[in-house]
Amino acid sequence: MSGVAEQVQSRIVSLLEELPPESLSVVEQFVRFVYELAQKGQVLETVAKPPGAPYLYPTVPVPASSLRAWVNLLPEGYEGDALADTEALYDEV
Repeated sequence: MSGVAEQVQSRIVSLLEELPPESLSVVEQFVRFVYELAQKGQVLETVAKPPGAPYLYPTVPVPASSLRAWVNLLPEGYEGDALADTEALYDEV
């Protein structure tokens, strides 16, 4: 076994020692699943994530002044009281 594999195995064993006994059956099921995949020649590989943010979103920085375009986006007549409108619908029934 390589040095990296030994390090991973020791980390797994230390985590197993800290788990509550009722969680061990779930770990056993997962290990059996991975074992069966390995027997079929299917190998699970993990992709190393770059350090930093867990998710990368394609964003474009926009100045705050661009928010002024949203102020009058809807034409007149859309303002009102949603609660009063909903209650009026039930009053008609």
